[in-house]
Amino acid sequence: MPDDDRAGFRRELALVALVLVVLRFAGAHYGLPGVFNADEPHHVNIAVSFGRGSLNPGMFKYPTLWMYVLFGAYGLFFLGWSGLGLRAGVRAFGHLFAWKPAAFYLIGRLLAGAASVAAAFGVLKASRTVSGARAGLWAFAVMAASYPATELAWSCKPDSLMLALSAFAWERAVSDQAGGGPAALRAAALLTGLAVSTQYTAAPLAAAPVLAALLFAPAGGKLRALAETALLGAAGFALGSPYALVERAALLRDLGDHVTVNFYSDPIGLRALGQLGWFSGFAPLSALLVGAGAVSLWRRAPRLALLLCLPPALHLLSLMRASTGMLERYFFASVPAAAMLAAEGVEALARALKAPLASPASRAAVLALLLLPGAGKAAALWRDFMRPDTRLAAARWVEANIPAGTALVIGDETDNPPLKPSRENLERLLAKARSFGHPKARLFELMLEAHPGGGYDIFRMSREALSIDTGPEHRRLSEEARETIPVSGGLAALRAKGVTVAVFSTYGIGRVTPDYKRFVEEVVGAGHVLAEFEPAGGLKGPRVRVVSIAPAPSRG
Repeated sequence: MPDDDRAGFRRELALVALVLVVLRFAGAHYGLPGVFNADEPHHVNIAVSFGRGSLNPGMFKYPTLWMYVLFGAYGLFFLGWSGLGLRAGVRAFGHLFAWKPAAFYLIGRLLAGAASVAAAFGVLKASRTVSGARAGLWAFAVMAASYPATELAWSCKPDSLMLALSAFAWERAVSDQAGGGPAALRAAALLTGLAVSTQYTAAPLAAAPVLAALLFAPAGGKLRALAETALLGAAGFALGSPYALVERAALLRDLGDHVTVNFYSDPIGLRALGQLGWFSGFAPLSALLVGAGAVSLWRRAPRLALLLCLPPALHLLSLMRASTGMLERYFFASVPAAAMLAAEGVEALARALKAPLASPASRAAVLALLLLPGAGKAAALWRDFMRPDTRLAAARWVEANIPAGTALVIGDETDNPPLKPSRENLERLLAKARSFGHPKARLFELMLEAHPGGGYDIFRMSREALSIDTGPEHRRLSEEARETIPVSGGLAALRAKGVTVAVFSTYGIGRVTPDYKRFVEEVVGAGHVLAEFEPAGGLKGPRVRVVSIAPAPSRG
């Protein structure tokens, strides 16, 4: 490559890197100080709870590596925030989390963004090994513009870290056939175990190092390579989620919840093949490039084609059997392989069309094709996320117009206006959490110690687990730390608790079951709407209604 062309190539890499960084961090602060991603509190709460002196989460809805990473980051945050403990102590830090947790969520989102950036660089390196330097640029662009990866980088969830670990596991697996040898294969196995200890959905990735051992290990060393792969994969998982192996009953309980939720209705079948396009910005183009890349790689390097195609194929087969297999994040562990195949596909199609890719102009055209669809979708999402949220607007209205101490009923926290519990409400929650040995008891203690006054007696609407797309055990654990009223009890159940206000959100209702529909109609029909907040006129979010509950008619 001539020097001037090499310099242009470096500029193109820098441009893609700039797009990648901007996309991954632009929306990190969305919604704050509200927390509107339903999965974020689970990770943040458990990570903070490790400060009590035990790294055992006690529950395994998710494996724990991401929570340990968060805990380490929060330790560094404490050192800076407290002036190495000289300005404030651990208890004051707990009070900060109890009432102003936005910084904890932002730290996690920035870590997720950094992990997502690292994943793209891992794929860049891997694709260079598979298809050459120029293909590395295409794979880098595909990852940079990935709309699902961008959206998940804006949340304090483990998927981005799992994507990064998976990317480097793939990089080591393909390096095994390019002279990396046993050391590369061992690293691939260890990274795979760590990826699974971040998200269970990475489990199909385990096929990659196993297949690499079968395909590339010397004939006399295959059994040893397979044994090392299995042991190091297990070691990686144990390093990231050690208590999952100790608390086997809790692990099986929570995995059972996953089975219940992910297989509650008919499997999606062949629709899961859409995952081959959804990882990027424009599904038809992505699917075309992946297919062309698979054919091209098979023709020139069949064993490498098997390595990149078989594990994702097994992954897709597992998603076909689930009712939730269309969720993009469930395919994340195989996205690096898809991006590498797409990069190979760009080169193959260019050869077939006799389109030269050596000039800066032609590379710029390909980059525009790869970057603009995903970046455009991400920009549209960013514009939507940056608008004021109906839930925050509704919370401000309630605080200004509903007297403190009022008893009200509302749905789950992340789907509804964030309202402050009263001291009396917290005292009851603390007593209930202690009676069940619930880990949130510590949080309620901290909230009581630093309670700013005011607040409401908050009751949560209780519904059947699957009607709100959660598992029975998770619902049970959640309700052990809440005051709840079953919607099946209707208006009479609310009046029995002294509830005079209901807040309804169109988010988080899952399937509108007959008991919930009847409940809403009964409450609204017997009372009247005090305020309504629609996602219009500059607002985004759910439709929120604040409804008064009429007193029971007098029998006199």
